[in-house]
Amino acid sequence: MVGVPGRSKGCKTCRKRKKGCDLQQPACGKCIRGGLICEGYARQWTFIANEPVTRGDAIAVLARRSPTKFPLTFLPDQLNRTAFETQSLSLFFDLYCPTKERLVPRSSTVGLDFRNWITVVQKLDLEDAALRPALLAFCLARIGVSHNDQAVSEQAIKLYGTALKEMNLAIRDGKRIHTDEILAAAKLMAHYEMFHGSTTPELKTRGTNWKAHTEGVIKLIQVRGPRGLDSENARLLFIDSRLSATVTAIVSRKPNFFATTAWRTLPFESKPKDVSDELHNIMATLPILLEEYDLIQACQNDGEAHRRRLRLFQQCQATDHTLRTWFADLSSKLSSPLPSVIRTPAEQRSTPEHDCFSFEVSDHMLAITLALYWSTCMLLYSLIEMIFNSLRSSGLADIPRRLPEHVDPHQSATSISRSIGYFIRPEMGIWGVQLVGFPLGVAFMYFLSSEDANGDEERQRLGANIAAMSRMGLSLGTFLTSLQAATVPWFVTDESEDPWRARSRLWFRGNLRPQTRRDEDRRLPPSDV
Repeated sequence: MVGVPGRSKGCKTCRKRKKGCDLQQPACGKCIRGGLICEGYARQWTFIANEPVTRGDAIAVLARRSPTKFPLTFLPDQLNRTAFETQSLSLFFDLYCPTKERLVPRSSTVGLDFRNWITVVQKLDLEDAALRPALLAFCLARIGVSHNDQAVSEQAIKLYGTALKEMNLAIRDGKRIHTDEILAAAKLMAHYEMFHGSTTPELKTRGTNWKAHTEGVIKLIQVRGPRGLDSENARLLFIDSRLSATVTAIVSRKPNFFATTAWRTLPFESKPKDVSDELHNIMATLPILLEEYDLIQACQNDGEAHRRRLRLFQQCQATDHTLRTWFADLSSKLSSPLPSVIRTPAEQRSTPEHDCFSFEVSDHMLAITLALYWSTCMLLYSLIEMIFNSLRSSGLADIPRRLPEHVDPHQSATSISRSIGYFIRPEMGIWGVQLVGFPLGVAFMYFLSSEDANGDEERQRLGANIAAMSRMGLSLGTFLTSLQAATVPWFVTDESEDPWRARSRLWFRGNLRPQTRRDEDRRLPPSDV
């Protein structure tokens, strides 16, 4: 049970001195007149267990109880987390990443430091008025889904609303806006929208909300400046946020300030970039190339369009050279060749040796780095193919007769689709799904847009993985379609064509101009597949 020791309503100072208190707010008059520091009226809550409780019993109790018995939103902000909050957070961390050793910051075999927002959040002031409800909202939403507890889910929604209100107050505060707690709270709300966002009939709401929170994170970082991220916590939040910002820029096909030289170098003056940071730098240049391609597509002057297209082709070749150099550097750090597919332990045991690469991926940071590398290759090589075909058809450019063999977006997308199973294993928890969201999304869009019949098998494979996540209570498929709807304007080219396939094709072709809206586009899809 939860109780309040003692019966006195006086301030802490008067109670310690065993003196009568006049109960004046915010500080009692007796303390003021006596020149003492009034410690306020916050009460110390204690958790009293009537009998020993095991870990399993605690989880079972949490799943049964209604949060209305634990009025989280009315607890004094100055106090430490209550028993219910502590229990909720502990259970959430189990769900987020069941294998605890994966949450221990350490360097991998190739010098990749463990990076995750959860390792940072636990070091911050969890009594911050915005961070606390944001974290609890995300925690309780996950617990509510996992235990099918509607009351817990409703409490999560209330806490999310509280976090939004507190965030609005914080961004108007010249001091709080520069704190790590506010940056972490904004990131948590983006994660909330990704996994537990709006269920309104309007399809694009969830994706729009996620983009709004992510853009808010970007602005919070921009306000602090490239040299304003001096603490270790701020640096880790920046690195994680930079990847989310780059994903947003790629999806929108518009670059942001993270692609500038200052933001690619200055935040790393105190600690050098590792191979993952270098890859993120390359990824940050993709929106620049995508935006230029879109501008060329809209250019009315054929001569100018041709010159710009040829220049863009050369820029893509230079980016490809940088990417291949990066991969060679990564490969040199390992004693065995890197795999073209990340297999689960069960797949590695059941696959004949001649079909497997000798390198066994047991380092999860390396696994996601490879998935992001394949995503970058797929997007870059798709763009190179389109530019090359346009230049060849014009007959005006002196370019090679065929592209190099490695420029194969289909192979990169296939590597992603056949590696998804590694990240959505139960032992990877929510963390694994969070890691692979972007690679899965772009690979699925690629196969939807592809006219190659060989893509059907991979598309079905990805669809099966999305359905598996849905059964885990992680509606990533709904989020991805919502994000697509929030990015690609409403359109119709063929009334008989699937709108999700048409959006994917137009995105890859850079044709994002609004067209006719279809009534069925307004509704959420019936399932995650």
